[in-house]
Amino acid sequence: MNDEQLGEKLLTPAYVPRQLENTEKFIRRVKIKKRLLYVLKIVNYLLLIAVGLVFVYPFAWMASMSLRPYLEAMSFSPNLIVKDPAWDNYINAWTQAKISHYVGNSITYSLLVIGLQYLAIIPAAYAFATMEFRGRKFLWATKFLGMMLPSEATLIPVYFFYSKLGLVDTWGGLILPSLFSMFGIYLFMSAFKQIPKEVIESAKMDNAKNRTIMLKIMVPMIMPTLIMHLITSFISNWNEYYWVLVMTNSEAIRTLPVALRGLTQADEGVPEWNVVMAGTMIQLAPILLMYITASGKIKTAMVGSKISNQKGEKK
Repeated sequence: MNDEQLGEKLLTPAYVPRQLENTEKFIRRVKIKKRLLYVLKIVNYLLLIAVGLVFVYPFAWMASMSLRPYLEAMSFSPNLIVKDPAWDNYINAWTQAKISHYVGNSITYSLLVIGLQYLAIIPAAYAFATMEFRGRKFLWATKFLGMMLPSEATLIPVYFFYSKLGLVDTWGGLILPSLFSMFGIYLFMSAFKQIPKEVIESAKMDNAKNRTIMLKIMVPMIMPTLIMHLITSFISNWNEYYWVLVMTNSEAIRTLPVALRGLTQADEGVPEWNVVMAGTMIQLAPILLMYITASGKIKTAMVGSKISNQKGEKK
């Protein structure tokens, strides 16, 4: 067989290389995968929109309910559009629940808990993250066990204990249980452990004390974590209900969530749910404002920490 005959035979369909067939199959598979990924992406977006609506709709309905007149509100319509907003609902909620008094109590309670809490949990987290001492594992296990117990399980025993000490209906009784937050200790300890040990060692070589290392070096380096804990702690304390309800007998130190309960206790007939929703919106307003403001600060702090780390690497 000469070269011409061999060339003609190779060009026949029977001698088409298998690699061409495999290439065509591979291209088909790639196209099918791309289509599947496109469909999955659409399904993913639809699910995200559905989940977002599930979380946003109740809040939007509550805002709509707070602006409805009494008769329209009692229909409990799922419609979100209000034709004639009744802004008087907010004035009625403010006066009936004495919000001006209880807002001050809520702010005082939240700030006292956060401030005194940091005096306890930041040094504890620094010690657990950087020091080895006798009984360290036992103390950590004890605190971890305390975190696993639900607060409802210890509510009654702690109440009786505090009542024996005369701490019922006092600021001390409200604040003491929140001073040692295991979540806060664990959060700050994890953040401290991410800081290189060389930073601590170099500071100790310059004869820096532990207090100086903790406050002037370590804490500024975990500023995003600090701001995040500040937000979550403030929201938790601002919304605290059961503990304040149990530990207070008078209106002197009761906070806003407990005061709003009075709006649902109508003397005659059905509570004015439009006024109740207006009071709830007033309670949520500082939380939303703080979240919007602090979210930008978190981004700024994270960018600042990245820049400082890059400068440290260059040096």
